[in-house]
Amino acid sequence: GALTVAAAAACGAYDDFAGAGDPRRGFRAHLGALRRGEVTSGAVKLIGIGAAACAAGAVVKERPLDKALAAVVIAGSAHLVNLLDVRPGRAAGAVLALAAPGLARRGSAPLAAAPMGAAAALIADDVAERTMLGDTGSHALGAGLGLAVAVGNGRAGLALHAAALVGTALAMDARNHLCE
Repeated sequence: GALTVAAAAACGAYDDFAGAGDPRRGFRAHLGALRRGEVTSGAVKLIGIGAAACAAGAVVKERPLDKALAAVVIAGSAHLVNLLDVRPGRAAGAVLALAAPGLARRGSAPLAAAPMGAAAALIADDVAERTMLGDTGSHALGAGLGLAVAVGNGRAGLALHAAALVGTALAMDARNHLCE
């Protein structure tokens, strides 16, 4: 779990520094660049966080489909929290709200408490604009949240979470594409 969060943070940090000033946003833009042979910082995030999520899914679930769904939930949660990090306090507030139900789930409570505690510790400074999550923090919080969701849910819950996360990612990518 900690390695997944660290990998998500590292990929986010790479994007924070290497991707600064790159106007491309969304899967479509980064995958298009990758098809043309250009490795963008967004593609590094997509591949790196995806690989870390696959590894985590393989550890926390037993059946192949559950492993795949867990990977989608972990990577998708990292992406969702990053998408929300456009206004001070929005991403951290979302993590607080979304992690709270995990505290009541046996087995996932400690995993839900980690991103929730981190978000609680930094939200005041984030709202006051003294600090900023950036891709580093938002991907780490999201991966931690996704890991808690993956551990705390069976196949049906994983499938519902995965569908919601994929749908949100596709909708946001379409929105970004329309705004270009």
